[in-house]
Amino acid sequence: MAPIDAPVHYNASANGSSGLRRSAEQERASTATRPNVRADHVSPIVQGLPLINVAANLPDKFRAIFPYEFFNAVQSKSFDSVYRSNDNLVVSAPTGSGKTAILELAICKLALDRNSENFKIVYQAPTKALCSERSRDWASKFGHMGLKCAELTGDTSQAEMRRVGDASIIVTTPEKWDSITRKWGDHRKLLQLVELFLIDEVHILKDARGATLEAVVSRMKTIGGNVRFVALSATVPNSDDIAQWLGRNHTNPQVPAHRETFGEELRPVKLQKFVYGYECKGNDFIFDKLLDSKLPAIIARHTSQKPMLIFCLTRKICESTAKLLAEQLSGQPAGSKLWPVPSRPIPVTSREIQDLVKFGVAFHHAGLDFQDRIAVEKGFLDGELGVICCTSTLAMGVNLPCHTVILKGTVGYVNDSVQELSDLEIMQMLGRAGRPQFDQTATAIILTRAAFKDKYEKMVSGQEILESTLHLNLIEHLNSEICLGTIHDKSSAKIWLGGTFLSVRLRRNPNHYQIVGTNGMSNSSLIDDRLEEICEREIRQLQTASLVTENERFICTEYGFAMSKYMVQFVTMKLLLQIPQAPSMGTLASLLQSHDTLTQTHHKISLIIQASLGCVEYPELPETNKVKRQIMMEKKLVFERLQRLVRAVIDCKGYDRDAIGTRHALELARSLSAESWEGRPMQLTQIPNIGPAGMRKLASKNFTTVLGLADMEPEEIERAMSRQAPFGKKVKDDLDKFPRLGVNMATTRQQAQSPGKDPILNISATLRYLNSKGVPNWRGRVQAVTFTSELTDGTLIYFWRGSMRKLAPPGFQLKFSATLKSFTDRIVCHLSCEELVGTIEGCIIPHNLPKSAFPIQTTTVTSPAPDGGVLHSNSQDYWKDDGLDDADLIEAAKAASVFTPAGAAPVTATLAIPQHTPKFMREAVSGFRPVVPALVSAPVRIQQPTKQVLNHSNPVPISEPEHEPVMLPNGRYQCNHACSGGLTKAGKKCQHRCCQEGVEKAHNRPKGKKGRKAEDDISRLAKRQESQF
Repeated sequence: MAPIDAPVHYNASANGSSGLRRSAEQERASTATRPNVRADHVSPIVQGLPLINVAANLPDKFRAIFPYEFFNAVQSKSFDSVYRSNDNLVVSAPTGSGKTAILELAICKLALDRNSENFKIVYQAPTKALCSERSRDWASKFGHMGLKCAELTGDTSQAEMRRVGDASIIVTTPEKWDSITRKWGDHRKLLQLVELFLIDEVHILKDARGATLEAVVSRMKTIGGNVRFVALSATVPNSDDIAQWLGRNHTNPQVPAHRETFGEELRPVKLQKFVYGYECKGNDFIFDKLLDSKLPAIIARHTSQKPMLIFCLTRKICESTAKLLAEQLSGQPAGSKLWPVPSRPIPVTSREIQDLVKFGVAFHHAGLDFQDRIAVEKGFLDGELGVICCTSTLAMGVNLPCHTVILKGTVGYVNDSVQELSDLEIMQMLGRAGRPQFDQTATAIILTRAAFKDKYEKMVSGQEILESTLHLNLIEHLNSEICLGTIHDKSSAKIWLGGTFLSVRLRRNPNHYQIVGTNGMSNSSLIDDRLEEICEREIRQLQTASLVTENERFICTEYGFAMSKYMVQFVTMKLLLQIPQAPSMGTLASLLQSHDTLTQTHHKISLIIQASLGCVEYPELPETNKVKRQIMMEKKLVFERLQRLVRAVIDCKGYDRDAIGTRHALELARSLSAESWEGRPMQLTQIPNIGPAGMRKLASKNFTTVLGLADMEPEEIERAMSRQAPFGKKVKDDLDKFPRLGVNMATTRQQAQSPGKDPILNISATLRYLNSKGVPNWRGRVQAVTFTSELTDGTLIYFWRGSMRKLAPPGFQLKFSATLKSFTDRIVCHLSCEELVGTIEGCIIPHNLPKSAFPIQTTTVTSPAPDGGVLHSNSQDYWKDDGLDDADLIEAAKAASVFTPAGAAPVTATLAIPQHTPKFMREAVSGFRPVVPALVSAPVRIQQPTKQVLNHSNPVPISEPEHEPVMLPNGRYQCNHACSGGLTKAGKKCQHRCCQEGVEKAHNRPKGKKGRKAEDDISRLAKRQESQF
């Protein structure tokens, strides 16, 4: 039987009070599905509420879900509203009163109505731990009904994501569902199938994360159509506001939802709550020392020699508090113990904790060794340990019920600073008190500063009013709704905001949101006016930041879409848009790791990135194990946030047509995903069974790339790593699945252009994978790939992202066009996996157009040079070229600089929009500003062959350009002339001997102008490959 509270009375009536009375038609329908049910069965009564018999009211297929004879008082009172109606429902009841069964009844109702039809149910909880627990529970409960359950959280892998499409019940968090619904176009079919939306712990609306929950529910009300909402809350005084917000149903949103409220008297284990406030002018650590002196007396007064959990601010405080209690117990006489002590040894390995467990005390936090954590948890559940001092993470993850919970302070680390814990975290910790199978009562104790005593007394008594937090980051949610099309003008923005919980509370308590003056007087018209002002102010900020268009009809720009898609905060997005043109890899990484999303810790973040991508090994010492585990946890958080930011940069730089910025951002994204820098031997650690030590062994034998290792024989691999067979064969088998990419690019024809216009070339690129055993499935996943094409001046002309499956033989063909702004332009493309390093391939092709196909390039100068326009260089490198003729140098400089008459405007370049360019590239033309080439450029022209394929062992450079001497096939070095390669700028055959035969010694490159950065980067890439042909 479900837990029920005394006193219990019995009533022979089958229907009980009028509140639960059923019509004759309902009774006949119910009894028709449950044969052999007696009409005069006895129903117990609790607190004046008749309990409902499970077998008498549910079909056989549902009874296994509720393994007890009667529903308890809370479940029975809510039964008609949840199971015999399809209207929205809000239930406010104490923790531990069996509210989860109400959600399970809602699922049964939908399954009964829809039978075998396809539908989706979304369950939303605030923590991943609660989602995991609910997913496991419901997978076993509803599996026999054919209702599959899938968990969808931030930890969900790509393989698990595929299960979501087949699942009927989706268990998720507000943040993850926010991410899903922001991509409405990608998940339209999934969202249209949602018919039931279950909200657990809806009282988190008052916390900072409550804004996401509020936005998600308001969004589902708009795009979900006929969706039923069932919301559960702890005891709150204004649950009627939640009911008003949800509405009765989609046809009557102005009518409040059904509401059931229950008090603490229906809690299965009576919880005694105590709040102690202490005056202290010191910081939080000094205050904790004060609490150390108060703790022994508090324990002696309330614990009754029963197990307890003590929640502390930091790990160090957990350990120091545990030592303090162990010392206190050791000094007491036998027989006066305040908590249970072990009757047998606890198998822990840490010396620090070994000295504590013999006194029945332990500490528990993420820095503790995993085996020790398991031993501590088991010892506590078995009753061998009486006290665990822990951090707040224990309340969210491990289920360790106890008799007494003590909060030793009410602050914690939030966003890298000490702040008051959220109400959700406080209630989660207090919820650990109470063991229905052992105790009739439980105790929850809060130790806090005197200034917060009243606040927590209201909280624990359920008297704290729920207020909205949507106004704190309203601008991000407005941007998302504009992207979705929910908001498209001022009128729809006002309607959307009017359907939020914020709107409900604004009308009830406007002073809390500082909407009206200090007189506190307001009316509905004034509130509506202020709502409109709020919308206009926030949308103006979005328009000023170029995230939303300034037309009467609001449309998100590509910047706005990136902000919504990758869930970037508004302040952070403005900083991303200030990243300069053509940023280096170092600049990009530095800017990303110092954004507001990762505040005040950018040096630590930088070290985490360098250590992870550089395969730094930590010393295997006991004192470093704690640090290592902590870093691993922080690395996961850092990398997840950086991935979102860098992908937003990719989209923004692509929209700007910044080829260098896009290329570097793509490489940084690959490196973060693979946890290895591109072009470094660390890429070998992507291979299973090869760690940092194995990587170093292979690198010492000149095996520095994954594909290079894949070309080796198994025996060579085994010799290089000093391993025995069949290690080499296993590595080779794994490497057969590593993607090998190939790309070919050719110009198909030149588009007809009017005289004086820049020529436009049609280009065809063929992408393929070269693996002989079908589509490469690296480590169980088919990778996504990215393709970029750019000009040598740093202009991005095409971007494509897609699945590796599309690259099956004979290859996937892309067609696009490019406008050439200079005779020296070349077209470069790169193809790589999106999440692996060591896969990048590329090719470079010249345009093969005559000089006459280009309009005359003009350069405006402010004043003529003394020698008639000859450009000078202070660099002495020019004088080191063998065979250099000064007259030829002057002639080449003159050809590169043509003066225009006074007042004449210089010729500017434009960029044609390729027909097949993706959306974010096609719409870029209105904001495109072409990069003006340098007056004097020094491109390297490729003689043979006309197309070059880049070898995987020499990936695209990603750092600032650095000069490297280029050796020609004859063993001499290439000179630094602009005409090196065979042609002068005028298109005539070069007569320089050094340009034809090279020079004996390598020369340093003369310093170029900023406009050469992209060209130097790519030219150097081409030169390195010439010897292969």
